[in-house]
Amino acid sequence: MERYRFLAISIPLLAAAVSVQAPFSLQTGSALFMEYVYDYYLPVLGGIIVLFLVFSALRRFIRKGSGAIDFGVSLFGALLAVTLVVTGIVFIAAAGALAWGAATSNRGFAGADQWAEPLSSVIQTYVEPVFDESSLQSVVLGVLILGGGILVLAGIFVFMKLPKASFYEILKPSGTTTFREVMTRGQEPLAPTVTFKVIDRLTNAASPDVKVVLKHKEGGKVYTRYTDFNGEVIFQKIDGLYSQYYAYVEGDEERKRYWVIRTAIGAESVT
Repeated sequence: MERYRFLAISIPLLAAAVSVQAPFSLQTGSALFMEYVYDYYLPVLGGIIVLFLVFSALRRFIRKGSGAIDFGVSLFGALLAVTLVVTGIVFIAAAGALAWGAATSNRGFAGADQWAEPLSSVIQTYVEPVFDESSLQSVVLGVLILGGGILVLAGIFVFMKLPKASFYEILKPSGTTTFREVMTRGQEPLAPTVTFKVIDRLTNAASPDVKVVLKHKEGGKVYTRYTDFNGEVIFQKIDGLYSQYYAYVEGDEERKRYWVIRTAIGAESVT
C-alpha cells in the first residue's frame, strides 16, 4: 500500500514540477508514428472489439453453450485485454518521457520526439480549446496518466471476466483429464452416485416433481431426473467426477428460483 500511496502523491508533484519548465515542443513529430496508429492500430483494435462483442453476445443468447463460441470469447477477449493494457502502459510511459524531457530540456529523451510528442499533440488538439495555454502542459500529462491508468484497469477487468475455462479445457478431447484436475481432486470418488435436494427459494420448502439437470461443465454428458415427494433426486454412477458437473432445475440454469443442494456423494471406487 505504501507503494501506491507514493504514486498518488507523486503524480500531482510531477505535474507541478514540469509546469514551470518550458512547454513541450508539441509539434507534428514523427508523421510515420501517427500514420501507423491510424492505418493499422485503430482498425485492428476496432476489429478485435467487434469480434469480442459478437462472440460475447452469442455466448449470452445461446444457452446450450459451444466450445467454438467460448474459444472465440476467450481468444478475442485476451487480445483485447492485452491491447488495452499495453496501450495504457504506452500512455503512462509517454507522460513520463515528456515530463522528464521537459525537466531536462531534452526533446530526444527515450525518443519522445518520435512517439510521445505526436501522441500528446493529438490530445492537445482536443483539450486546447478548453484550457489556458499556461496549464495546457499539465493537462496533457494528466490525461496521459489518467487515461493510461483507465486503459490498464479496463484490460485487467476484461481479462477477469473471460470464461473460466482455459483454452486447453475448451480444445481438449471429451473425457480427458487435465493435470490440474488430477492434482486438485484428491479423494474425490470416480463414477459417483450423487444425491441432491431441491429447495424453492420463494417458499423455502422442498420441491417435489421438478426436473433436475446434471450437466457436464464442458457441455458433454447430461443427466435428467425428477425429484421425489421429499424434493430429493439421485444420480447413480455418473461418468467421470462430480466436480466436472453442475446441477440445476430445468429452466432455472442461473438458480434464481431453486436451490439445488448436494446432500450425499459416494462410489465403490476412489481415485
